Amino acid sequence: MSDVPGFVHRHRKGVTFTLLLALCLLLIMFTNQNVILKPKQFGQSLFSGLQIAVKAGTSWFRNTWNSVGELKKLRKELDKSREKLLEYEQLSRNLTELRRENSSLREQLDFSETLPYRLIAAVVIGRDPGNDFSTIMVNKGSKDGVKKGMPVVAFQGGLQGLVGKVVLTSLATSILKPITDPTSYVAARLQHSRYDGLVRGRQMNEGSLLMQYVKKRAVNEIQYGELIISSGLGQVYPQGVHLGRVREIRSKPYESSIELEIEPIIDFSRLEYVHILTEE
Repeated sequence: MSDVPGFVHRHRKGVTFTLLLALCLLLIMFTNQNVILKPKQFGQSLFSGLQIAVKAGTSWFRNTWNSVGELKKLRKELDKSREKLLEYEQLSRNLTELRRENSSLREQLDFSETLPYRLIAAVVIGRDPGNDFSTIMVNKGSKDGVKKGMPVVAFQGGLQGLVGKVVLTSLATSILKPITDPTSYVAARLQHSRYDGLVRGRQMNEGSLLMQYVKKRAVNEIQYGELIISSGLGQVYPQGVHLGRVREIRSKPYESSIELEIEPIIDFSRLEYVHILTEE
């Protein structure tokens, strides 16, 4: 008997449930304040109460199990929806890139139809970032008719710009030297004031150009932002191709000529398509 309190304490939940169940059965047996003590009716009432309790417990477990299954199903559907969303986002990015590329190709095609040369369209496939983009590789070579010394142009921002010239060819690729290279020289002319000079690349200032040997009297006529074009002298580059715009004018009292710092028309860091010019 001394273990009864310990047993009740260890199984207090079960004991509480049993007492509440018994209380419910006793309440069921009271009718008009009279206690029904017939054994047969008591047994039926007890069995009915147990049946109701078992049914309620079974229903609760079944609903809980169904809820767990629904949660698993919803999680799988959520994962699938996330995967579909990622696929649609990738498709959207690809479509945007295709539209941009199509627009660029249309622009290049319209530009090529305005030049009095036979053009070999090429795509930039490599460059030398470790040396101020001193070389550019394109996907056309000798099998496509490309030869050393051919001039190369591109179209950006609504203007035709000079890129450089071919310095090396292989069967399927070619290497270009851009006009921004310090060893590159182009006979140039100010488009509005018509003064001539020589444009070369600048090693200490990546991407900029320097126009030298411009007559000193031009200092009062040159305007900032004036376009510089190729003059065609020397017959290396065709006449009238844009090189850049005047960004700075430098004049020293003891020199007979002035220098112009030029902002190139072509942004070489964004160069994707070029046209190699041939008169054939």
